[in-house]
Amino acid sequence: MTRRDPSSHAAAGISVTAIADAALAVIRGDGVDGLTMRSVAERLNVRAPSLYHHVHNKDELLDLVARNAFDQFTGDNAAYQGVRSVDEWIAVTKAGALELRAFYADHPGLAGLIQAKATPDRDRGEGSRADLVRAQIDSLVDLGVPESQARHLFEVSARWTLAAVVAESSGTADLFGDGLELFMDGLRARLQELAT
Repeated sequence: MTRRDPSSHAAAGISVTAIADAALAVIRGDGVDGLTMRSVAERLNVRAPSLYHHVHNKDELLDLVARNAFDQFTGDNAAYQGVRSVDEWIAVTKAGALELRAFYADHPGLAGLIQAKATPDRDRGEGSRADLVRAQIDSLVDLGVPESQARHLFEVSARWTLAAVVAESSGTADLFGDGLELFMDGLRARLQELAT
């Protein structure tokens, strides 16, 4: 049996998903600042040129990470299907924000990357991130919030969460938790006005 060159992407069996997973593993260990094409290649046990078939440079690698990071986040999309009131939506969203904060804490610098790459209409794509965004927006629409307002409120909520995580520093009082409570109180009041 002839042994194939391990630098070949076909021989290595790497895929976009494998590259994204390896990149997130590097970020978990070394933060976004430690992410390089070489570090991802080492994680995959291939040579860096093997990655160029899928990603051409570090900017594309960062885009890939931003698009696929939520494949490893275990957000509860199904919880939004059972939401019957604004208070239930707030409770599910608050729990999700706390889970998201923990996910970002395990991946130093990822929140800042996601914040920089955030675009409107993230629910119209494919993957777990789009599914979670759709679940949140759809549940608001089901509560009677007009779709344009549901999208806007989701975007405000998502951006607040990201900004709060990015701004948070270790060793401080639970500013995130306190801020989340205050933010959700304001969001609850707005939703109660909009929901029919």
